[in-house]
Amino acid sequence: MEERPQFASRFLVGIEQVDREHQRLFEIAGRVHDGLLADTDAAFDAARAAVAELLDYTETHFASEEKLMAAAGFPDLAAHQALHRALIAQARDMEMRVELDERQVPVELSHFITRWLIDHIEANDKKFGAFVAARK
Repeated sequence: MEERPQFASRFLVGIEQVDREHQRLFEIAGRVHDGLLADTDAAFDAARAAVAELLDYTETHFASEEKLMAAAGFPDLAAHQALHRALIAQARDMEMRVELDERQVPVELSHFITRWLIDHIEANDKKFGAFVAARK
């Protein structure tokens, strides 16, 4: 199993609100990971709870981030919105699979959340941070 996802300075994009929201997403990912260390039923319960929280908070975060991007005149906003929609679709698929009681989902969910956070922040959100920093 992967290491517990932890927010670190390398994930800072330099926009306080976005960084704070990313930290919360890492906290959710950590709870999924922790649940997987427990017995199977506890892991599955943790996955169910985390999926619901992940979707709720992710939608909130994406809306917040997109609003900041629009206000800043970020030129890649449309592409970033498309990435957000794709990630939400993947998360909704995970939610459906958890509800269908697919037992392999908690491990997949933990991997998905961790990879999504790291990859999306490093490959996409940091571009927004750099754009904002260059405009100051």
